[in-house]
Amino acid sequence: MRIPRIFTTALVGAAIAVTLGTGPAGATGPRAVPAGAEANSATALKECGVRAHDGRLWCGNRGEAPVRREPYHESDFIGELFTTFSWFDCWATGGLHGGGNTTWYHTTPDWGDPGYIPGDWVFTPSWFDADPSRYGLRHC
Repeated sequence: MRIPRIFTTALVGAAIAVTLGTGPAGATGPRAVPAGAEANSATALKECGVRAHDGRLWCGNRGEAPVRREPYHESDFIGELFTTFSWFDCWATGGLHGGGNTTWYHTTPDWGDPGYIPGDWVFTPSWFDADPSRYGLRHC
């Protein structure tokens, strides 16, 4: 079976991050993630990653996620994402959120207009949030 280059690169990055203690095994901070999601980076990548066929990040997220017009909390609320496994077509740097970083993900919600969700509502590992472009997700 041929593994797409983007996933091979991400797996190598995950292995390095875990080895260095900067990846999922050494992650800290208030992140709402499913039980054991960050304990196994290979499983996390299988469930959460940028897919080569569409360039989107497909990942689990908290339900009833608020969607904002711009990537910061003071921006207008313009939609809501009810599904708990969703796609995100790009990322932006915005306001600091509960995940301890400023990465926000852009999507089209189940209700409302396209906009941004703070990274702490998406079940991405902190090493992914640090530079989503490194793993194939375009910057908005």
